[in-house]
Formats: sequence, structure tokens, C-alpha cells
Amino acid sequence: MAAGGIDGRTARSVRTKAAIVDACLALVAAGDLRPTAPRVAEKAGVSVRSVFQHFADLESLFATVGDEALRRFRARAMDVDPDLPLDERVAAAVEQRSALLEDLTPLRRSVAVNATDSPSAIERMRLAHSVFRAEVSRVFANELDGDSVLLDAVDGVMSWPLWDQLRTLIGLEQPDARVVLERIVLSLLRPGAE
Repeated sequence: MAAGGIDGRTARSVRTKAAIVDACLALVAAGDLRPTAPRVAEKAGVSVRSVFQHFADLESLFATVGDEALRRFRARAMDVDPDLPLDERVAAAVEQRSALLEDLTPLRRSVAVNATDSPSAIERMRLAHSVFRAEVSRVFANELDGDSVLLDAVDGVMSWPLWDQLRTLIGLEQPDARVVLERIVLSLLRPGAE
């Protein structure tokens, strides 16, 4: 048995399962919004049979992929001191959130394409949103002062649909899209701000 109590076969199985999940995430990041078992297997360097030895079906694979994506996004939690002046907090929060939203875009598009076939994807999206909302609530707690409608507004502004509209439909570059978000968030949290 290997150090830590895991034998070679178990360690290999864990590595293979992780490679399959990483391959699925990489395919989605590259624009493959509906990865199939053969494409995942090829990307992971394993057989299709191996994919289904580790996952009962594609839905269970996608559920595990969603869990891993959620773990990765949680590791990038908004790191903004709630005691900073409002302008600095807004700038830092928007910068961090926009980087996260940019990276989240392929996964969100994949969920949109597959949502009707993947209840687990919707559940992971809801979990991620609750994490993102809690970050907004923490960073702007003083300005929100328990106002749930204001929290809904700020949370909505700092969410993926608006980011996608700014980047995809309007065609703004990331720095310009951040300026728009900063302006909106400041106007909500400090009415009368320019």
C-alpha cells in the first residue's frame, strides 16, 4: 500500500477520474458546449469504457464537473476588505468579479445549452450564485444595511447575464465593461454618484 493508505490501483482510479473531469472542463472552456463521452475520453487520454467505469452516465459526469467547477470558483472568492472606502471596494470587487465572470462564460453557455437535460447543472449554478451573492452582501454590508431589494440590484448587476450582454451583445472589451459595472454599482450604493 502507498503512503497515506491508498494502494496503486485506487490512486490510478482517482487520477483517471480527475483527468476525465479536467478534460470535460477543458472541452467546455474551448467552446465544446455539449461534450460527448468519446470527446471527453479522447481529451483525457482514456477509453470511452473508462469514462463509464467512473461515471454511471453523462449526467453524473456533468454533476461531478459542476462540483469541481464550483470548488474552483469558490477558491477564487472575492478578496475585498469591507472597511475600504466605497470607491476602492467597488473597483476591487468589479475587477475580481469580472475576471471570474469572464472565466465562467463557457461553462454558463454550456449550462444554458444543456439545462433541460441536466438538473444537476442548474443546481450547481444556483449554488455558485448563492456564493457570489454572499460575497456581494459581505463586501457592501454597510451600504446595503439589510436592504434586500438593493442587494438584489447589486447582485444582478454583478452577475453573469449583464457581463455577457456587455461583452457579447454590446461588444465591449473587458476594461470598458468593468467601467460600466463600476458606474452602475456606485450609482446603486451611493445615489447621486457620477
